Amino acid sequence: MAELETNSDVAVAVAEDSNEQKQENQLVAVNNEVAAPIEKKVKKIIRKKRRPARPQIDPALVKSERPPQTGTVFNIWYNKWSGGDREDKYLSQTHAKGRCNIARDSGYTRADSRPGSYFCLYFARGICPKGQDCDYLHRLPTIHDIFNPNVDCFGRDKFADYRDDMGGVGSFNRQNRTIYVGRIHVTDDIEEIVARHFAEWGQIERIRVLNNRGVAFITYTNEANAQFAKEAMAHQYVSNAEALFRTDS
Repeated sequence: MAELETNSDVAVAVAEDSNEQKQENQLVAVNNEVAAPIEKKVKKIIRKKRRPARPQIDPALVKSERPPQTGTVFNIWYNKWSGGDREDKYLSQTHAKGRCNIARDSGYTRADSRPGSYFCLYFARGICPKGQDCDYLHRLPTIHDIFNPNVDCFGRDKFADYRDDMGGVGSFNRQNRTIYVGRIHVTDDIEEIVARHFAEWGQIERIRVLNNRGVAFITYTNEANAQFAKEAMAHQYVSNAEALFRTDS
């Protein structure tokens, strides 16, 4: 009897070993199978093609002429008449001939292929007839546009002192990011109107409106944007106001 039990135990052990061996073989067979490759999703980057700058006015309409005579001597430096009877210098000003529309007018020009190019003064005023053939930039200044402190973003030379009428390009002795706006028609929402119109030309740091005097001071975070806004908003109407903006830096 003892021998039979021993033989049965040996048979059971051999059977268990064979079953374990079969399971291991099955596991090896399963592990040897090659997994199907996982498809990777590739994101396609679609870059928008830059559009060319748009001519803002018809070149046939461009004429070089002096402003209407209001004095006896024409000053070519200030581009205005002087002498004669004194009159209100604000009443003699006329509405700007154009206005820049950044969303519609901006685009690439010849200047984009030349590092260090300046911005187009006539583009800022909304009256550049050249479009993509212009030798100056047709877009807004950014913080990456760095110029010599002796010139403004349009390439015009600065001077040591400010002009008598506080117009012109400005002084190279100090950085000026604030522009003065005069002749504002004061309403309940004038601050909102000023902010909306001047925010088109760059990021604004601070706006201060003096309602009792009808003037405002707008400070930009970037000096080049202040210079651009000064030219873009000179002699412009705001909403339905009857007054013209007069901008100085």
